[in-house]
Amino acid sequence: MYRLVLGPLVLALLAAVAGCRGGPPPREFEIVGQIQALAPERGEVTVKHQDIKGFMPGMTMAFKAAPDVLSGKKPGDLVTGTLVVEEVQAYISKLAVTGHRALEAAAPLPADGSAIIQPGDPVRDAALVDQDGQARRFSGWRGHRLALTFVYTRCPLPQFCPLMNQHFRTVQATLDRTPALADVRLLTMSLDPGYDTPQVLKPYATGAGADPARWIFLTAEPAAAADFMAQFGIFTEANPANPADITHNLRTAIIGADGRFAAVHTGNRWTPDQLVADLTAAAAPAH
Repeated sequence: MYRLVLGPLVLALLAAVAGCRGGPPPREFEIVGQIQALAPERGEVTVKHQDIKGFMPGMTMAFKAAPDVLSGKKPGDLVTGTLVVEEVQAYISKLAVTGHRALEAAAPLPADGSAIIQPGDPVRDAALVDQDGQARRFSGWRGHRLALTFVYTRCPLPQFCPLMNQHFRTVQATLDRTPALADVRLLTMSLDPGYDTPQVLKPYATGAGADPARWIFLTAEPAAAADFMAQFGIFTEANPANPADITHNLRTAIIGADGRFAAVHTGNRWTPDQLVADLTAAAAPAH
């Protein structure tokens, strides 16, 4: 199952944007599963669904849905419906209740404890590898303000990991035209280092529009990657029956040029403008 935790799951984009760009036509898929949670104030329903034929394996995810689709539904309902996937969003357009069953107990999530880095703390070093297969040390970016986010290449829906890439691409364009932020680097770390080798990351980074001089994609030996990510409160859990099915949270960290943790955004509601503001406020390199 796939769950995003420690943050809201919402994409504030309009379908009209895709239409104006002349994107590909929407695709429709049948979705069958059980409602786990409802957030009508955000227009969201979390569904633990079966395999969606031709699109994605069975997972637990939050989907956008209109108020009339959510009306009368409750956690535990067994449902069948239609998932519409557009270029920049996915949403459930129809949802019918076919039965009801008590929810299974949720797997425990990691507690926010003292091991998670706090503002002002130095970021622990790590041995990493970039999309070109070059060995890198995280400490090698000392002297640069950093934005660090976490994705994996097999992430299936546009409003999760792909949205992080979209936001970083927008930030990259802002940095390119802002001389005062010339030192800033964008780092994207894989949540799936066993699969996301440099050979996988290289074309993925190119497809994301990353300028390797500014925006670097990273992986590492799995144990080292897990240790490095844990300090940022990153949680991942792969389904043994389907390694592409990864439970994880979303966090995007800002690190000053002094190598100290400055701030973090949890979930996917942050905007590129907010990230640029945080980078501007972070400790700049000494001149």
